[in-house]
Amino acid sequence: MAINWDDIEEQYGSQYKDYAEDGVYKVKCDGVEIKDAGTKGNKIIKFHFEETDDVQFPTADHWMVKDKAGWRIKHMKDLFVALGATEDKAKKCCELAEAKDDFEYAAKAYEKGFDTLLAKKPEVEIEVYTERSQSNGKDYARAEFTNRSVAMRRESDKDDSVVT
Repeated sequence: MAINWDDIEEQYGSQYKDYAEDGVYKVKCDGVEIKDAGTKGNKIIKFHFEETDDVQFPTADHWMVKDKAGWRIKHMKDLFVALGATEDKAKKCCELAEAKDDFEYAAKAYEKGFDTLLAKKPEVEIEVYTERSQSNGKDYARAEFTNRSVAMRRESDKDDSVVT
């Protein structure tokens, strides 16, 4: 079979953009995905950022910890505020999410709250950085909010990690 490389490049060549170089960027947060992670029942929250014409940004990944309700509630409230919610609205969303004392219900409620907030595509500042995985030695592009009230510790800070 003869391959028409011009057609292949046109159809698939621009499908994937490089990640932004390491540095600080003002970007619009345009989505969130909450997934199961690990063996302890925790979830990972992946915040997505709007691409530019030239680059895409890695997700900023945050933990939703099942067994540390106080930390989870505080972190979720702080994330809502960092993404543009008022303190009162952020607290109300957390109260509604945690009302049934059911982690799966809370996760769905938090995701709905983030979806509503991120539909406005709030502008946030993130840092893109490269980090070497301690498990396989490969370098990966990462992103994190520069707002220190919500920034997660990096893998290289594992000794101080909140989630073990």
